Amino acid sequence: MKKSDVEQVLISVKSGKEEALSIKIYKNGIIARRGSGGLPGVKISGMSFTGNSLYFEKLMQSVSQQILDDGINHEEEILGDALEYVAAFYGVSKNEDHGERADWAESTVLRFFMDEGTTFRHNLLGFVDGFAIEAMKLTDSWYFDIVMLALENRKSSELPEQTIVSATDKEEDLEKDFQSYFQQVNKKELPVFVKDKTYADGDGNVSHLTFESDEASLTYKFEPVTQF
Repeated sequence: MKKSDVEQVLISVKSGKEEALSIKIYKNGIIARRGSGGLPGVKISGMSFTGNSLYFEKLMQSVSQQILDDGINHEEEILGDALEYVAAFYGVSKNEDHGERADWAESTVLRFFMDEGTTFRHNLLGFVDGFAIEAMKLTDSWYFDIVMLALENRKSSELPEQTIVSATDKEEDLEKDFQSYFQQVNKKELPVFVKDKTYADGDGNVSHLTFESDEASLTYKFEPVTQF
């Protein structure tokens, strides 16, 4: 497919039956993500309607026309647990929808379904792995705000008005997601994620978020913004 026709990017990483990462970024401004790329998988998911194509344009800078010319579907015998890496590109809507309900006429899919002990190497596998990391970095700050909204019911000043969050209703499962997320996230990036942001609770009370950490633990707290 032509690079100019791409309107949606989908990235997926799975280990066995567990999903480590799922990201969808649309040219029309929709971004969606679940997971932090590690295991156990973080099941908190979010979707925002940003109203612009900035995320899409930044991510597509890494995609050449050559990548889109030929897809690949590599499958091998699974002796242990399976690993699956997918990067898919879609475009040219057949039903005039350019978001979640789009029926795409054009696509290029790069899929690698491998045994965990594989010795398989391919330049496109390296691309998909690096592309997934790039997409995570691009959406990390936004996804942090999604996690905070799910865990603390506090909405970041940077989250678009049209934002949807999905998380488990079970307290014990939410606690597992909390532990998994903060084990997998780069702790050094956390102060960057919250810089120049405020977080509002359901009553409209606004706070800054600060972190304290050492080698053994990480804590955070919401400090009310002083009104003058």
